[in-house]
Amino acid sequence: MTDPEFIDGPRPAIRVVRTYDHPIERVWRAVTTPEHLAQWFPTGVELDLVPGGRIRFGDLGDGGSEGEVLAVDPPHRLDFLWGDQRFEFHLSSIGGTATAFTLVHHFDDRPGAASFATGWESCLRALTAALDGTPPPAPDRGVARHEELVRRFGLDRPRVTRDGDGWRVRFERQLTCPADTARKLLDADAERLTFRPGTGHGARLVLELDGTGETALAHAVALWTARIEGVSAAARDIDGGAGDEGGVR
Repeated sequence: MTDPEFIDGPRPAIRVVRTYDHPIERVWRAVTTPEHLAQWFPTGVELDLVPGGRIRFGDLGDGGSEGEVLAVDPPHRLDFLWGDQRFEFHLSSIGGTATAFTLVHHFDDRPGAASFATGWESCLRALTAALDGTPPPAPDRGVARHEELVRRFGLDRPRVTRDGDGWRVRFERQLTCPADTARKLLDADAERLTFRPGTGHGARLVLELDGTGETALAHAVALWTARIEGVSAAARDIDGGAGDEGGVR
């Protein structure tokens, strides 16, 4: 198993590659037909498997959503939209008996990248079980894995902008616990500390600070980096449940 790749470009993407000991035609059916997608994909899917075909996704707390098939090349490629996010399924045969499957997820929500990657890893474990005919894996929110990928992808670092002598720091961090839990763990009521709906892992913390002087900047970054890391570490031991928005999208 290879680790997911974070493509931190103008539009971020996650790329996950898995190899399955099954012929390409079998894997193609597993990743393109509704009855098989139901065994591993985050929602139920109804689709017209032709370019321009409509896709209907099941309810993830949003009443369901729609998408569009962009390209199909059986049994090698399926590109589609899910709302405003783009997905690519690439399949290649290995010796006629195994298949390399690459999933690429393009999105605008950069701070959600670790959550997306963790979610797709869980989904692809379920795909492995479906292909092998074994029981599906036990549900796992992957909290520790999420935090590992946050650090690996550099999502734990704030963005700093400068204007003359002044500076502004922005933290935007996907948490693995609800907002109420994070507030209690932080024990703080910072003027610019807010929480928003996040991905399926928990709430989204947003904090903006400004000031002048490099010493003050270094202090602010160090202080709040440590405090947010403390919330993330404590949340690993808390069964906080999902955030306001579920799934890996």
